[in-house]
Amino acid sequence: RLNEGSTNDNDDKLVQEFSHLLEKSKQLFNGLRDLPQYGHKQWQPHFGRTFDVYTKLWKFQQQHRVLLDKKYNLKRWQIGEIASKIGQLYYHFYIRTSETNYLNEAFSFYSAIRTRAYYSKVNREEKPDLMVKKLRYYARFIVVCLLLKKTKIMRELVGELNRQIDEYVKAYDPDDSLEWQLVLNEISTFIDIDNQLNIDQIPIALSYRLTNALIPPLPLGSEKILSNIQLYSVEEILIIGNYQDQIKFSE
Repeated sequence: RLNEGSTNDNDDKLVQEFSHLLEKSKQLFNGLRDLPQYGHKQWQPHFGRTFDVYTKLWKFQQQHRVLLDKKYNLKRWQIGEIASKIGQLYYHFYIRTSETNYLNEAFSFYSAIRTRAYYSKVNREEKPDLMVKKLRYYARFIVVCLLLKKTKIMRELVGELNRQIDEYVKAYDPDDSLEWQLVLNEISTFIDIDNQLNIDQIPIALSYRLTNALIPPLPLGSEKILSNIQLYSVEEILIIGNYQDQIKFSE
């Protein structure tokens, strides 16, 4: 009985630790919204702390999954929510740094959510806010696929998002049904016109993705000239597009 009691105490401590990590991760993640949308001087420390907590939380639930299933009643959609938040962090690391490695990591986490069907039983919970989380996950995953040019997966996701929106509308008749339909229409339109330009009614595919193959080589002898010139590096770039009927889509 003593052993049983000590085991229960240890289990309770692990559940409390998980609850603490989960609450702390939510607080830190919500704090990211108060940061400026561009610039790099303020965001790095807060992002770093948030990422560390989510990494610890992710490993913790992996190590104690059976216990958390039993004692905490951990749902698969909750695991998916943690993975989704990590994917969002990686995506925003990419937005801030333009490092595509972060974008690939975001894709890995979003893809794992889909492969492991973490959100598959959300519809049974009968909670519209959980369905919204699922729809937002799809929208974010589509953005990442769009940036990585993973066209096949992206089109599959759009089809799945369409079905999920239909289920959401039929089940809850929500006030934001038109907004989600607009999201679906925007991404569908964006995919249809992406990299397409009509010249004399002839469609021409364009690519504005910067790759090594598209960068012209420096002329011979330029290294010696450049070595004697004080070089400057770009600190920040803010790109804005705004005109009537502009095709747009974001998470």
